Amino acid sequence: MKFHEVLPSMALGAVLFFPFAGVAAAEAPLPESFTGACEVTFLVTSTLHDFPGSGRCDPFTATVVRDAAGRRVLPVVAVEVPAAGLDTRNKSRDGQMREMFQADRYPRIHGEARDVDVERIREETGMRPGGKAPVDLSLRIRDVERKVRATAGNLKESGDRVTFDLEFAVSLKEFDLKAPTVLRIIRVGDKVSVKAAFTLTVSRAP
Repeated sequence: MKFHEVLPSMALGAVLFFPFAGVAAAEAPLPESFTGACEVTFLVTSTLHDFPGSGRCDPFTATVVRDAAGRRVLPVVAVEVPAAGLDTRNKSRDGQMREMFQADRYPRIHGEARDVDVERIREETGMRPGGKAPVDLSLRIRDVERKVRATAGNLKESGDRVTFDLEFAVSLKEFDLKAPTVLRIIRVGDKVSVKAAFTLTVSRAP
């Protein structure tokens, strides 16, 4: 059985999820609603060779409001990635990956962020070349939930459309995921690098 066979592709994003940074650019009356989509890619290392994978999150929505201080925030943003939709272009490996995720019992990887300060993210990522902004996520894989520190960047705004990337690493051990080995020699690395490319579209009232 080909080994690299496993892996997690995580999340996405999951986990993905979110920092709707560019949202702050809109000047329409609050609250402002957005529809979102994302493409997830991941890279898994092993003692034989590294291999990539990809997936998509389910469509999602989010609404921007003002907090007590008058700043624009996203109270909650939730993104889900179907575990069975993760693809490494290898049927055997994909099968093992879905077993590891127990995709039949836990069909989605869930990522969530709360109280996201979109003005801060926009200032840190969009106001200077190469700008990055930290974003704290809650990531749930199977029945295990952990906090993950992600980095938002590559923010671009055009009319009612905002795009940005979210990057983070996932430890299989921290989520109680055990990757298989082949002949006790070929092993998959614990850390999986995840990148989610988000597209947000402003939903305006008629």
